[in-house]
Amino acid sequence: MSDLRVLRVLRVTQVTPLMRRITLGGPELAGFGTGPNLKVLIPPAGEPDPQWPVDGPDGRPVWPAERGPTVRTYTVRRYDERAGELDVDFVMHGDHGVASAWAGRAVPGDPVAVAGPGGRDFGEADWYMIAGDHTSLPVISTIVERMAPDARGHVFIEVPSAEEEQPLSPPEGVRLTWLHHGDAPAGSTTLLRDAVTAVPWPEDGERVFGWVSGESSAVRELRAYFRDERKLHRRQYVAIGYWRRGLDEHDYHEQFDNDRDADYFRAGREERGEPTQP
Repeated sequence: MSDLRVLRVLRVTQVTPLMRRITLGGPELAGFGTGPNLKVLIPPAGEPDPQWPVDGPDGRPVWPAERGPTVRTYTVRRYDERAGELDVDFVMHGDHGVASAWAGRAVPGDPVAVAGPGGRDFGEADWYMIAGDHTSLPVISTIVERMAPDARGHVFIEVPSAEEEQPLSPPEGVRLTWLHHGDAPAGSTTLLRDAVTAVPWPEDGERVFGWVSGESSAVRELRAYFRDERKLHRRQYVAIGYWRRGLDEHDYHEQFDNDRDADYFRAGREERGEPTQP
């Protein structure tokens, strides 16, 4: 893979009881680009010398027949070019997920590879509506940190409890609200939908941008709300699913493509200045 970078774990930080930060680094991190998403290639448990995919004659990656990695998609929490560090935050599920299990046992020196970054970024606006669940917290944190000082709007983040809240400092005009689903299973509530749809939106003429990410059902509902009720243009919002109840990431991607629709890809081409069809 042409954009594959083999890195090492530099340190592990327990941010909250259920969120673990893995800081990666190594010579191949130099020149890491921009974009919210990256692929994390997780080696098999107990494999000190994993095999990584390579580019085949036709340019497509050729995956190893054995001792190969499992791919999962995550978001970039922090990239510090000067320090040569990349932070990736993992929601911990014990051994119920490949990525969570790896993050739970990771120690400095462990090998791991990443590919990317890529994906649509948040757009500049005067007023924001940002919503996401626990898995969205890393990317929403970076969005909040990059907002202009005079930005206005709302940020809603659904987490299990107050223990999973993290210190964020949005601009004075942006209201941050934490939503707790408590004993209800993650992704089973309407907390995000109810919170977003209850907020008065600004008058016409202001630049508005919406972002929603997390479990599939919330992403689908709020994408429809942004597009059909709030009449946002496809470049005025990003709606992308990170997971779907009852499916692992591979099946979710294969069956639903992370709930990315034609407008998502059309908007991405427009943002890159590529020709598109109406």
